[in-house]
Amino acid sequence: MILRRKKPRQLSREERTYRDDRLFIIASEDTHVAAQYFALFRNSRIKVRVLPTKDGLSAPEHVLARLDTYKAEFDLVEEDELWLLLDTDHWIEKNHVATFNRVCSESMQKGYQLAHSNPCFELWLLLHKSPLDAMTQFAKCEDVALRLRRILGGYNKRKLDASHFPPASIGEAIARAEALDTSPSDRWPQTTGTHVYRIVKKLV
Repeated sequence: MILRRKKPRQLSREERTYRDDRLFIIASEDTHVAAQYFALFRNSRIKVRVLPTKDGLSAPEHVLARLDTYKAEFDLVEEDELWLLLDTDHWIEKNHVATFNRVCSESMQKGYQLAHSNPCFELWLLLHKSPLDAMTQFAKCEDVALRLRRILGGYNKRKLDASHFPPASIGEAIARAEALDTSPSDRWPQTTGTHVYRIVKKLV
């Protein structure tokens, strides 16, 4: 019996309109907020596809596996980019950091890019509304969400209010995130910070 190699599936019309556009595939640890946030970007030459966590499979190795699966199944081109979007939260604690670091290494070896946040993606949202300095510390993601609620008058990650993050605020968020990124060669922010700005700079 002759085994035939399965041809990669073509992208849907929504994901690729022109062959000369760019596709950004973002595998996220989060289930709700990242997909809603990146849906705010509208560019006919850039398509963003977020692969959120489902069924509780949010561990770094599961998020990486989603990128691997997508790459294997779909017909991507050289200009397309694949990103791993993780929260450091408890993953950089002593009993988890070795796994977190290994997943980062594997991702880079495969040509994927990293955009992690310390402690979580909500920090990127917070930077749209407020500057932070390196001395600002959040013990856990819930603390960031609490600060967001106070500033916005409410925050629900299952139903992101797009009016809170207008295009005019993106430039400030990028500048604030870059100011916090004092060691850009690190795989993730060692203190309060987020590398999500690296994706967003390309999208805008």
